[in-house]
Amino acid sequence: MHQSDIINFLNQPQSYGLDRGQVVKRFDTHISVIFLAGPFAYKLKRAIKLPFVDFRKLEDRAYFCQQELKANQAASAHLYLDVIPVFQNDQGTLSLDGPGTIVEWLVKMHRFDQSQLYDALCSKGELSTHMIVRLVDQIVDCYQEAKTDTDYGGFDGINRAFDGHYKAIDNCPPDVLNNDKVTNLKQRVTSALCQHKGLLQTRQRDGFVRHCHGDLHLRNICQFQDKVTLFDAIEFEPDYALIDIFYDFSFLLMDLCHRGETVLANAALNRYLGRTGDIEALALSGLFLSSRATIRTHVNAVASQNQPDQATRTIWEEESRTYLDEALGYLTHHPVMLIAIAGLSGSGKSTLAQNLAPNLGRLPGAYIARTDMIRKRLMGVAPEERLPQKAYDPEITQKTYSQLYSEMEIALKAGQSVIVDGVFSRSGERRHIENLARKHGVPFKGFWLNAPLELLKDRVRQRENDISDATEEIVEMQSQYDPGQIDWMQIDASQTIEIIYETALKEIKKLSDFTL
Repeated sequence: MHQSDIINFLNQPQSYGLDRGQVVKRFDTHISVIFLAGPFAYKLKRAIKLPFVDFRKLEDRAYFCQQELKANQAASAHLYLDVIPVFQNDQGTLSLDGPGTIVEWLVKMHRFDQSQLYDALCSKGELSTHMIVRLVDQIVDCYQEAKTDTDYGGFDGINRAFDGHYKAIDNCPPDVLNNDKVTNLKQRVTSALCQHKGLLQTRQRDGFVRHCHGDLHLRNICQFQDKVTLFDAIEFEPDYALIDIFYDFSFLLMDLCHRGETVLANAALNRYLGRTGDIEALALSGLFLSSRATIRTHVNAVASQNQPDQATRTIWEEESRTYLDEALGYLTHHPVMLIAIAGLSGSGKSTLAQNLAPNLGRLPGAYIARTDMIRKRLMGVAPEERLPQKAYDPEITQKTYSQLYSEMEIALKAGQSVIVDGVFSRSGERRHIENLARKHGVPFKGFWLNAPLELLKDRVRQRENDISDATEEIVEMQSQYDPGQIDWMQIDASQTIEIIYETALKEIKKLSDFTL
């Protein structure tokens, strides 16, 4: 029996015990066919051999169905149900409940509302920053529980990844991709690999290579049973799943940037960095993002030839070329700068930082070094969890600021623009920040946000589920500080955020050698 006969069987509603008039929806990928029937989804692995997978034998398809179930247990056990057989009886009739000989294996899942795919939500403009923060928290939690691996990943792993990309590009239809750009990409990748070989190996040794999702883009994320759900994790190739956690995370960042959602991409980046403290990973962001964009380059180029008409084929080809341009762009130098935003609690420092960050430096924008986030991380609590008063003792505050300055330097050395967000009521703190900019030879601009005391108290009073622990009493106490001479540009923070943002952006644009 040919697999096409099984696919035809699975296209029929009666195969699932449904009425003849019910519709079975089918989705095809290059390695799978998914059938949506009633309340369930059934995934069949194509009997094919590709450079990265061989599903030709039934026993191999059975094995990889089980591996897929296992790979997705950590993040989506509530979605994945079982691996089930397809039977053929002595009369040649197929069924899902037997008896007979097993002729195929399927992964069975709950069916979810396709409108709840993050891909669909993003396309409709319904993917919010709050949803991205929840998503990143779920991803980071998975990373923290994942097993480490020292046999894969590292320099050799990412080198093999690019070798695979190049082979796939060589097999792309002719005239879709510009050969000069492909050559340029290879040259930039070679340079980046040489530059970061030591860091890649260090991260491999230090436990940053873990069993990851492997295909973490918006089409593999959904809302199901009111939970952020990651699904379709890679099970068939260790080189794709046993990888640096930031390489895994970079697929999400690249996907958001490609869709023009730089605000969401920056929010994702900063939540990841804030939760993990993995600032050194920024040095690898260009290489990792470029790899993810290159994957989409060759996947779309090949998929373009399977489209039903020339107009659709052209759209896929153009998107493939766009991905190639983006892959090059991630390995292009971008000017770096340091921005400082100071002021009392409630003055809008974090809001301004979040508005500015997506526009500064290379994609997906600036790292926001925020004292509140760093203090929570050092204390081992969730960002929105309120700390006891002892967490603000001088000793812990000193550790917080030392960590802040260290992370700023690491990010600047990595080529990432930085926005530092804190009260910075002491002139010595502000001078230290200025000196860091001089030390690293980057343009600097400092802002001090002012607002009437009662407005500051009102803003703090209205906060809910916020990273900052500031209260009205703390604002009152801060108002008694003597900040000394404030040399940074002062902005009236009682204005709308739009006006404050435009004022700050206008000043940033004046900095020499820095283009937004």
